[in-house]
Amino acid sequence: VPVRARRQHCQPEGWRLGIVPASDTGAVEMALWSLLGPQPITVLAFESFSEEWAGDIINELHLPTKLRRADYGGLPDLSAIDPADDIVFAWNGTTSGVRMPHADWIDDNRTGLTICDATSAVFAMDLPWSKLDVVTWSWQKVLGGEGGHGMLALSPRAQAAFDAIPPA
Repeated sequence: VPVRARRQHCQPEGWRLGIVPASDTGAVEMALWSLLGPQPITVLAFESFSEEWAGDIINELHLPTKLRRADYGGLPDLSAIDPADDIVFAWNGTTSGVRMPHADWIDDNRTGLTICDATSAVFAMDLPWSKLDVVTWSWQKVLGGEGGHGMLALSPRAQAAFDAIPPA
């Protein structure tokens, strides 16, 4: 039986990877609480987890947020995303099954960060790493188990943004 070649799902050189507590939720929350604030924020809310991230940003962090919603099972309008905004979104909806068709809507010359919850996508789909700055997932969930550890991957752009935030 011939062995099929497997795609390489590797993050690019220069990225940093951390294992954090509290599954993908913990990884996303760490990114939100650590990186959001200096830039305007857009959240794409189209499934249960992205709705949760929107609620946390608005109600817990009290940050002004442009909320782009779609009905369950659909995607929000991706045509007018401001490249100056930090963008928070799920690559695909774990609960709805809806996924981003591509990353063409993410500007290559953006000044904001893209924070992507990719827990249901990271090992199943090719991610456009050059368009993403923060990627989170739970390796246990990807393998069909209960989450416990979160994975937090930071691009060089995200690392620079974190380093630029003055200590509290």
